[in-house]
Amino acid sequence: MSILIKGMKMPQKCGQCKLFHVEYPMYCTAAEGHRTVGAPYGMPRPDWCPLIEVKEPHGDLTDKDKLMAEFIDSDLDHLQRNDWKEVIQIVADAPTVIEAEGSEE
Repeated sequence: MSILIKGMKMPQKCGQCKLFHVEYPMYCTAAEGHRTVGAPYGMPRPDWCPLIEVKEPHGDLTDKDKLMAEFIDSDLDHLQRNDWKEVIQIVADAPTVIEAEGSEE
């Protein structure tokens, strides 16, 4: 499971992050196992940083797989075959903003 912190801007360095533990030992509270951070104020954000930037502006974040399933289950006989193929392609090509996680069981 993940969270989105609305209004939080992506920090460029660990020392600028609200999830950074500033007392010794310095570590990232967002990283699995509270990963230790060395020289946090001068170094750029490390590659292992678990934060993902959601760029603005963006629309609603939707579940593309669920939308496709609803299209398939719908009665869309009134659409021409090429229109139907185009709708499927538009949904399939939609950018992934936040990757899928967990299972739908």
